[in-house]
This record gives sequence, structure tokens and C-alpha cells, in this order.
Amino acid sequence: MLYFIAAWTVLSMACWSIGVALLNLLQLQADCFERSPHRPMAALWLGLIVLAVALLATSLLLPLSPVVGGLVTVALVAASLLPRSARQEVVAWRVDLSPRLILGISILALAIAAITTQQVTWIDTGIYHYGSIRWLSEFGTVPGLALLKKQFGFASAWFALAAPLNPVGLGGRVSALTNGFAILLAVFHFWVSLTRSFTTQAKLSDWFVTLFFGLVLPPLLFTHLLSVILVSPSPDIPVIFLTGVVAWSILVISEQRTDSVNAGPKSILEPELIPLILAAGAVTIKLTALPILLIASLFYLVAKRPSFKRLLVGGAVLAGLLLPMLLFSLVTSGCPLYPSTFLCLDLPWSQTVQEAKQLAEVTRGWGTWFGSAPTGVSATLWLFWQWFNAIGSSKLIVLLIGLSIVSMIYVFRTVISQQNQGQLWVLGLAVVGTSFMMLQSPLLRFGIGYVVLLPVLSVAILFHAKLQNRCIELNKRFTANPHRQKYRWQSWVLLCSGTLVLVALSQPPVRSRLVLPPALPKTKLTQQQVNNVVYFSPQNSKGACWAAEIPCSPQPAKNIWLRDPVRGLPAGFVRKPEVLPSSVNTVP
Repeated sequence: MLYFIAAWTVLSMACWSIGVALLNLLQLQADCFERSPHRPMAALWLGLIVLAVALLATSLLLPLSPVVGGLVTVALVAASLLPRSARQEVVAWRVDLSPRLILGISILALAIAAITTQQVTWIDTGIYHYGSIRWLSEFGTVPGLALLKKQFGFASAWFALAAPLNPVGLGGRVSALTNGFAILLAVFHFWVSLTRSFTTQAKLSDWFVTLFFGLVLPPLLFTHLLSVILVSPSPDIPVIFLTGVVAWSILVISEQRTDSVNAGPKSILEPELIPLILAAGAVTIKLTALPILLIASLFYLVAKRPSFKRLLVGGAVLAGLLLPMLLFSLVTSGCPLYPSTFLCLDLPWSQTVQEAKQLAEVTRGWGTWFGSAPTGVSATLWLFWQWFNAIGSSKLIVLLIGLSIVSMIYVFRTVISQQNQGQLWVLGLAVVGTSFMMLQSPLLRFGIGYVVLLPVLSVAILFHAKLQNRCIELNKRFTANPHRQKYRWQSWVLLCSGTLVLVALSQPPVRSRLVLPPALPKTKLTQQQVNNVVYFSPQNSKGACWAAEIPCSPQPAKNIWLRDPVRGLPAGFVRKPEVLPSSVNTVP
């Protein structure tokens, strides 16, 4: 727990500094993200994206060891503090950190650490999550790595962010650290927006983000279906959160346009770049965020009068954020959009078209999960019925889609009457994202962020219209009473302490996790040499390597060789037809 909290503290300061500099660069100091808590939360999410993408770019040249990761972070923070306006803002916010706020954040961090320091058991972590993190930490981006295991070709800035924080000596104990940080940001965003919703400054965006996180966080924290994924380095978690954050940022920008004719100093760097940066960062984390990028790109393009400068700036931002991901996939698999075969190159380490298509079909779901429909039966209805009965979360997905359809009617009527374009963009994100999820991989962890958008938005519109005045009145009654004001600090301490106690009681004993979480599950290994590569192969039905030595592969291919035997593993792997006899030894 202490390791997590220390790392989160460093990450928070780094992300905040980077994000503040970016907001100042975009000349937003007098614009839509001026209001607290919008500005600090936007800065934290933006800084997180920039740091993760910067580390992924660094991995193309260097291993992401703790030293390299620390140097990259220090360099970004130092660069972010060069502008005077950024330094002044950082100093101002340090002054605003009250003892109550520090105590609340500390209690919150302890509670989240108690949850996220449980043993990681999510099978995908054993299959490729931690393996990807370890390769990045020890060797950086390795040519032909997808030849060892197809999933190693998946590019994820989330793994790059985790790599420097996971020293090899810890054996994967802290692999869930980054998801813990994401949940910390999400809970903090929920809390500050909730408090804002009870003031006269509250807007629809405050209600929206409060309800979004209020609906998404409980199942992630307290249901086995999703909490097992939360306690892992899975990139699904940050994509879920960024879905709501991008929608929130679009609403904030749209509200500013509605409220003010003068939107601040004119510049080619405009506030519409904020959702574009967040969306592009989400795609570098996982390709399931492609609908977010589509909507954010359209929002940027049509929000104001189109111009060549705006198109050039938007293209440059996208290129800078997406290029590291494309290069990583190209180096590891030969395909920049892996597992898609589009633009694949014929390299010595390239995946074959058939291999890439097979992996795409496996991840796609509908094509391979249930086989073929019987003769004379509608394939679409048969597949839907199989999915509805076989997947536990399918009933909830259908319910949420039904609620979304009903909510769509209400939201659309509100858009027409209030002429709020931001709501229309959120509606579009919900429709495109839900459709993408259902067509590609209809699982709750891939689409919960999309399917809750419309129900959340409709309730937020209703609450903002009907309950806002009541909430303000309630807040005034509480703050106007001198006796209640006197005990406000004590009540805050008791609330935070009670939350910590409840969380601690609901979790396994935390004494053994006070400093570090438990190690990853262990598996029996066999050591074998195939050609000039010595492998460690797991002896379990899932082919999960967990924290095994690398290179680890459940079924080493007979035509894979070291690209440069002198340099060894850092030089990568190539495919050759020659095969030499292999030797096998059991590793205890």
C-alpha cells in the first residue's frame, strides 16, 4: 500500500504540472476550464495522457527502466514549468491545498490502496499484460516480439506508463498500480464535481460527470465481474473513465460557448483540442477507444468554421500522439494497426496476414465465440441468443441499451429546445460507441463507458433542471447554521475515517500488504531451446506466464530465431524456415 501511495503522489504531481502547462499553452487561462474543479481535473487527465504517450515513444529507443522513466518524467515536468504562467498557477494551487483537502485525499488514497493491492488474478495479466510491461521495462520496443505471442503486438501507452513503476525485482507485485491511480483520479473527480453540484456555479457538465462516475465506479469497485479487472494493469479501466471524461470536456466547452460571446484570446490552439488530445490518448491505450477519437475529431473539425490552420493543428496533434503507437506496432508485428492487416509491411519479423486475421477474429467475438448457426436459422438472431445466454453481463448490456434508447428521445428533445450542441455530441458518442462494441466485442468491460452515457446524460439534464435550486438551498441551510459550521471539520474527518474503516473491513487482511501487494500467481515452467532461442514455457491450460522469466511462450514456434545472436533479446526476433533440434528441461 505504501508503495502505491508514494507512486501515486509522484504521478499526481507530475501529471498535474504537465497538464497545467498544456492548458496554459492552449491559452485557456481565461476560458472554459478556468472554473474549479474543471481546471485541475482537466490538467490531471491531460498530464496522464501526455506522460503515458511520452513513455511509449521513449520505449522505441530505450528500455523503460525506473531510471529512464524517472528521467522522462523529470524532463517533462521541468519543461512544463518553464512558462511563467504555469509556475504561477502551480504555486497558487499549492497555497490552496488546505489541511482538510490533504486529509481527504490521503484517506481516499488509503482506501483505494486497500482495494487495489489485492493479488492480481485477472488471466489476461498472466497471458500478456505483465509480459508486455516486463519487455518494455527490460528491453523497450523489441522487433518481432509478436512472433513469441501474438498479443505482444498490441500497443498500449498504459503498459508503457506501468513499465518504469514495475522493477523486475518486485515480480509483478505492483502491476495494478496504474489502474489504482486511474481509480483515484476518477473518485477524486467524482467527489469534487459532486460538491460543485450543490453550488450556484453548478452546470450540466458537473451533474453529468458526477452521475457518470457515480454509476461506473460501484460495479468496478464492488462486483467480482469488474473488480477482478480493476486489480490488474488492464487498459480497459482507463478507457472506461476516459469515455466519460471526453464527453464531460465536450459539455464544458459547449457550455462556455453558450454562456459567453467572448471565449478568450484567439489562437490556433483552441479548447476543442482538449477532447481531441484525451481521445487520441485513449486510443493509444486501447483500440476500443476508436469511437471516442472519431467523435472528438468531428467535434474539433465542425465546432468552429473550418480552416486550413485548424486542420493542420489537429492533424499535428493526432500525429504526435498516435505515431508512437503506430511505430510500436510496426516494430513488434510489422503492422502499424495490428491486429488489422491494413498497411502491413513485408519485414523479416512480420506477422502473416492469416495470423493477424485469426487474432482479430478471436478478439472480435461474434465470428468465433459461438460457431456457425444451424441451417435454416437466422444467423444474426441465433448468434444474439447464444451471446445472451452464454455471457453473464449480456442481460445488463441489453438493459442499458434499452434505457439508452428511451433516454435518446428525451435528450434529443432537450437538444432541440435548448440548442445545446454538446449534448448532441455526447449522444453521438453513445450511439457510435455502443454500436462499435456490439459489432466488435460485446462485453461489458469494453462498452460500459458507452452504454451508460445516454442514461447518465438524461438524468443529469433532469437533475440540473429540477433539483439544482433545491440542492443550492440545502447547501445554504447547512453552511448558514453556525453550529453545523463549527462541526464541519470534525464531520469531514469522521466521514473519511469511516470510509477507510468500511473499505478495510470489506477487504482481506491488509497487514501483509502494508508495503507491497502479494506476488503474482506462480506456475510450473519448462525450459527449452528452439533454434537459437531459450524459452520458458508455462505448464497450465491458459498458457499464462505471469511473472516467469522472459522470453516466455506457451508454444514456441519452430521457425523463430534471434535477429542478432550477439545482441540477444534486445535485437528481437525474425522468422526463418530453418529448424534445429530442441532440448527441453523442467524448471522447478
